[in-house]
Amino acid sequence: MKKLVVLAALLLVSACGIKPTPVLEAGPAPTLRSPASAGRGTDLILYFVLGDRVTPVVRPSAGVVGVESALTMLLDGPSVDERADGYTTALPSRSGAITPTPGSPATITVPFPLRPLAGNGINQLVCTAFAALAAQGGYTTDGTVALAGPDVLLPYQTCQA
Repeated sequence: MKKLVVLAALLLVSACGIKPTPVLEAGPAPTLRSPASAGRGTDLILYFVLGDRVTPVVRPSAGVVGVESALTMLLDGPSVDERADGYTTALPSRSGAITPTPGSPATITVPFPLRPLAGNGINQLVCTAFAALAAQGGYTTDGTVALAGPDVLLPYQTCQA
């Protein structure tokens, strides 16, 4: 009995003094949605560089735009208005066909060398490809995309925007 009293006293003395709090509501969990569900067509999301970060730019579209079309528009660079707002690109101008290959991960083959690209250029390609896949309902199961150029097949990439 003496041991139980000592144990109970030790438990009371060792308590940290922090009172438990209830669960706090913070709103719904974040989700990735297809902009097509908004009832006004599909917003095309392209990723350009603003300052030193890759940032999404929303362009209206008449319907769902495929990965190839979205990346082609990305390589055309920011629009006049987007450039006026400070958006730039770390990618070369379009110089040939872009070929998406479905799979897990999806592979995007571009017609220009990938090795000279900085991190922002790679991220522009990957994030724009993810946005186009999401708009089509073609999510990648492992969250990665493979990029291939004439010079290299890069390790699997994730969007870092």
